[in-house]
Amino acid sequence: LRDIGTRERQMDESRKAAGEILSALTGDLEFSNLFDIIDPEAHLEDPESSGLTARKTNFRDWRAITAEVLIKGGVRVKGEKLTAELRLFDTVKETQLMGKRYVGKTSNPRAVAHRFADDVIEKLTGAKGIFATRLLFVSEKSGTKEVYVSDYDGHNAKRLTHNGSINLSPRWSPDGGKVLYSSYMAGEPATYVLNLKNGRVISVSSRPGINIGARWAPDGTKIALTLSVDRSPELYTLDLGTMKYTRLTRNHGIDVSPTWSPDGKTIAFVSDVAGNPHIYMIDSGGGSPRRITFEGKYNSDPVWSPDGKRIAFARMSGGKFQIWSMRADGKGAVQLTYRGNNKAPSWSPDGRYIAFQSSRGGRDEIYMMRSDGGGLKKVNTGIGGVFPSWSPFMD
Repeated sequence: LRDIGTRERQMDESRKAAGEILSALTGDLEFSNLFDIIDPEAHLEDPESSGLTARKTNFRDWRAITAEVLIKGGVRVKGEKLTAELRLFDTVKETQLMGKRYVGKTSNPRAVAHRFADDVIEKLTGAKGIFATRLLFVSEKSGTKEVYVSDYDGHNAKRLTHNGSINLSPRWSPDGGKVLYSSYMAGEPATYVLNLKNGRVISVSSRPGINIGARWAPDGTKIALTLSVDRSPELYTLDLGTMKYTRLTRNHGIDVSPTWSPDGKTIAFVSDVAGNPHIYMIDSGGGSPRRITFEGKYNSDPVWSPDGKRIAFARMSGGKFQIWSMRADGKGAVQLTYRGNNKAPSWSPDGRYIAFQSSRGGRDEIYMMRSDGGGLKKVNTGIGGVFPSWSPFMD
């Protein structure tokens, strides 16, 4: 009786894990905008009686309901270990395109689904999937502004900072192993780095005045940030090896929000030196700034696309900010959002999507959309969120 009870419990746990994998996988593939998921009510083949192999699959039944590709899988749970065998089939050629065995933890079956979804995307398109990537964001769930991390779709949110202060603008390091952020934990705003492997936090810039808006260089050896050590908030770079600062701007305006081009040669930033805040460019080694936006009363939050061709940013229109995208030379600007107050865009590592914060639902929360403004999706973290930062591709 004990063995029977154990087997039944394992079967129940396997079914539960399979349900979570199915839910996550369906969400991933629908979000990709490459698939139309067929309602299970339309399925002709009985999953309980069919097998996982091509030989045991009735492809004629799947073609009859217009299915072009088919995914089948089996899940087994033993203790804390989860094993899933997942396969992708071409229903027209009646062949298996891909089959893999994935091992994960029963505490997070969705991770297996994200890995398989990435493999499906890469198999069918040749491009890497983004479903195993993650998001950094700030939430006030604890009563103060703390940094959190979650899966790309908002699930499995986990708190990273615990200082009970104001923590802002987290950003991933290029290798995904560290987090750069601003914090008031020591009084005035300073810049810190959190090592995700060992949990160690170090202060990298705490000069008198503000130390805010820091962003990594593409090679991870430097950061760009705003300092007010010389009274006027100016842009600086900081070499993380030598800890040497290099001042980039010298004016009477406020220079903030630096963002590096993917090749590391140029930094876009926001300055009000001409009156209203606009976006400028400057060589990362210094030089004369070049203004690239001339429309809109207030332009902010620039961020470069991974291929370096476009810049997403926020522009005030009708008293509210909307997300826009423009070419790197400032031309070809296109408005992407139209409802609520929308700020803090962040590109996915493949450049196909943009995460941002929006008040369209009544409070600031995180949303995602395709880079053309379509496919809007709310990211349900369960704890709200602002200042999203999309991770690089994760191994």
